[in-house]
Amino acid sequence: MVFISNKGGEMSKESLISIPRREALKGLGCGCAGLAALVASGAHKTVFGQSGDGDLSILLAALYLENEAIGAYETAIGSGIVIPTDIATVALAFQGDHKFHRDGLIETIKSLGGTPVDAQEKYSFGPIKSLNEILKLARKLEKGAVDAYATLAANIQNRAVLNYAAHVLADEVRHVTVLNAVSV
Repeated sequence: MVFISNKGGEMSKESLISIPRREALKGLGCGCAGLAALVASGAHKTVFGQSGDGDLSILLAALYLENEAIGAYETAIGSGIVIPTDIATVALAFQGDHKFHRDGLIETIKSLGGTPVDAQEKYSFGPIKSLNEILKLARKLEKGAVDAYATLAANIQNRAVLNYAAHVLADEVRHVTVLNAVSV
């Protein structure tokens, strides 16, 4: 994404710089490392299997949010609007985070005996005619995900499910933080 540079002064396009790819990927990796270790180890199947129906309902709601976010980034990228390379790179990385969350949620839901909800073929995001509208949509959905994960976390019964949700929440907060720093 684009951040305000350390050069100071008024915020303008000239005062903005993009995050170096290495730093962006490093940040993305740190946000997912704990969750990836849990999912890759298979430990979540045993521990999450102890969750009640309430946790399963929360995971199903979270899966809907992840599918919606994936759809939003697909819509933005396929909109035909010219998106600067640095913004497109981070948008694709954020979409990758959401796909990773989705896949982990699907595995967990199945391990609890639930049936994952399928993504909708098309989500309705309203008209998207500019880069500003794309950023506004991304901010709205990412902020909604932060609010939902934070609210739902209070109702999670199983500690491992709560830890899983906390890792996802951290990613969503990072997404919102980066998007709020973007100015076009």
